Amino acid sequence: MKTWVRILNFVVAAAVAAAFALANGGQRVRVELGFVTLRSVSLPVVVFAAVLLGMLAVLLAGLRADLRNRRRMERARRLFERDE
Repeated sequence: MKTWVRILNFVVAAAVAAAFALANGGQRVRVELGFVTLRSVSLPVVVFAAVLLGMLAVLLAGLRADLRNRRRMERARRLFERDE
């Protein structure tokens, strides 16, 4: 992908995030996490925190799969080298 397309995608995503934050900055919500309740938290903070936690979950799930595939490839490489 071209560099300018990546930059454009980033700028558009940042503009959408900024517009959301500006439009909803005055909104306050209560967040119940089961063991603790947070009162009067800004809505953009809650949304961005949820996005970041989702990204972390995807990273950890992908990392686990990546490590599993690396182990499989290493075993296959050793078997292939032994057969030569």
